[in-house]
Amino acid sequence: MARAYATSLPFVDVHLLQSAGSISNVDAIERGDADMGLAFADVAYIAFTGQLDGRPARFEQLRGMAVLELTPVHLVVRPGSDVRTVADLRGRRIALGPPGSGTGLTAKLVLKAFGVELTSLRVESIPYNQAANRLADGTLDAMFVDGSYPLASVRHATSVGGRLLSLGGAAIERLRHDYPFLRLTIIPGGTYPGHPAPIHTIGVETLLVCRRGLDESLVHDLTKGFFEILPLLSAQQDSLRMMDFDQAPATPIPLHEGAARYYRELELSR
Repeated sequence: MARAYATSLPFVDVHLLQSAGSISNVDAIERGDADMGLAFADVAYIAFTGQLDGRPARFEQLRGMAVLELTPVHLVVRPGSDVRTVADLRGRRIALGPPGSGTGLTAKLVLKAFGVELTSLRVESIPYNQAANRLADGTLDAMFVDGSYPLASVRHATSVGGRLLSLGGAAIERLRHDYPFLRLTIIPGGTYPGHPAPIHTIGVETLLVCRRGLDESLVHDLTKGFFEILPLLSAQQDSLRMMDFDQAPATPIPLHEGAARYYRELELSR
């Protein structure tokens, strides 16, 4: 995206920042250390409404630009595990992703929906590849990963006998009622070793977000520029091919004024 912006919008100076994930991204935007980034919809919404763990204040600087792809939630249990549902995770050792990632927040929402308290678990916040190795050697019972398939960590875990669990039923429907940006989705059969049948799960929308204080005209041009470079991005990121253009403005946080102007112009031009 940075390279494409540099070509299509040469007046914009783009610098890439290293990040642990969605929570780190919205933190950086709120502090003013970043102007634009990617975040899962649940992280953005919960941060904007002042419900993020350890950060009770509303993230007033956070604004939406576009809804991108739907990112599936992967829940993998170790080889030989007797865990069949989320409720069976009580008392187990599970990984919720590295600190600063959005996976942990999504996982906590799923666990809560099934009535599983964090105090009943042995939780570890570790990188995904490390979690996959721990599943393989039996020192970890399960790991959550949010990401577009196929994921290298999930592929490794399933190649040695790890098993993906489906996420569905009444608990998931209640969760989706509370957070409508969580949607039902499927990981196609054959995506991972040992899983010839589709895996039913939920996905969380990925958002393009920015800082409220950015110039309105700049955000307008960045939003317009994103859709102009989208064919190039889609060629490199398969999940973006599934983007629903009509739903792009439907961010669960307020749109930046510049992005909102772009969508109004787009609608008028139809």
